[in-house]
Amino acid sequence: MTPLVSTITPCFRMKRYLKLFLEELPKQTYFDKLEIVLDHNEPDEEEISWVKEFQSKYPGKLKHIITTPVEPIGTSMNHCIREASGKYVTIWNVDDLRTPDSIEQQAELMENNPDIDIVYGDFLIVRSFGSKKGKLVSHKNFPSSYLTTAMILGPFFMFKKSLCEKAGYFDEQLKQGPDFDLALRLALNGKAVMAPGLLGYYLDEGKGASTKPDSLRPVENVVIFSRYGLYNKIDKFLYPQATRYNIPYLLQQNQWMHVSNFVPNYEQLMKDRYNQYFLRGKNLLNIKIRKWWINFKFFIKKLIIYK
Repeated sequence: MTPLVSTITPCFRMKRYLKLFLEELPKQTYFDKLEIVLDHNEPDEEEISWVKEFQSKYPGKLKHIITTPVEPIGTSMNHCIREASGKYVTIWNVDDLRTPDSIEQQAELMENNPDIDIVYGDFLIVRSFGSKKGKLVSHKNFPSSYLTTAMILGPFFMFKKSLCEKAGYFDEQLKQGPDFDLALRLALNGKAVMAPGLLGYYLDEGKGASTKPDSLRPVENVVIFSRYGLYNKIDKFLYPQATRYNIPYLLQQNQWMHVSNFVPNYEQLMKDRYNQYFLRGKNLLNIKIRKWWINFKFFIKKLIIYK
């Protein structure tokens, strides 16, 4: 039977999480309609044996791709999408756990509402793998416009595989921000809604590629903010590092493609955001500078009088 949903599951040096991840998969209420696409970068023999044991127990449920040498994360995720058989694809990293009905929640929303292209939802940030206690990240108070300006879709979003024909795939030059970049393009091309319940448990031990102290995430965020005209969010001190990236172009399957190919009315979007964020930001900065100068002169005047 052709699966309805396929996971995007890149894996590199995740041995400490892999066994519990595999044990959790059959607990999904949608397991009979699920395919796991595991792009396994340089696994050791024990990891391979665990996967084979799972495949023996659940034939046809896990597509195991062994990749050598190691691929960048964006390339690995794109590899998963290309190998996916499902109508819908969803992110499921090996070091994160999902609630048992999370995939059912997301897939059923899209199955019952053909106009919906993306489903995201609330999740907990946990400090240890396997924990189900942590900080709730709730999206219910965010306006829909935020979906195209921030990483609202979160770590468990699901989308129609066909949407990639319009929005493109993960940018393979980004090492730690390809999910955020794709999330913005998906939201700019499709309709996104929230799932009704909690989707999962996102692990933040401070050791992950995007959460460790020397993460490239802040610099790659500047690349993404610049690419989509989010001028109010750009850290000017990180911009010189961001220019080392090819900001206007996406790298997909060894091809450089301009972002305008994947964003509707891109030039107008950038013009509107220039007026909304860049010019307004400059005006706000000028107001702050003027206020600071007035306060400073007042302080100096008082100081002179006091002396």
